[in-house]
Amino acid sequence: MYTLALVLQWIACILLIMLILMQSGKGSAAGIFGSSNSDSVFAGPTATTFITKLTAAVALVIMITSIFLTVNVSKRGMTSVVDSVQIPVSAPASAPEGK
Repeated sequence: MYTLALVLQWIACILLIMLILMQSGKGSAAGIFGSSNSDSVFAGPTATTFITKLTAAVALVIMITSIFLTVNVSKRGMTSVVDSVQIPVSAPASAPEGK
């Protein structure tokens, strides 16, 4: 299950990058899927496009898989390298007598 979630996370990340790069910016003259006129920059917000909805859905998938992977890793009981180090206990030094 962990491996499946990890693969889904990688695919969703790559897909999200591609979707963001395909969208045209607010002030750009032309996007990948056609040109827009300059009046649309000053117009009100338009209806949400399919790419915008898909971007939000993929971002939600990334958030859910990130939470799942974090919880899953914390339940595995990961140990640190420092936990295996043995610190030698030495006898306390006593003060020399006779002074």
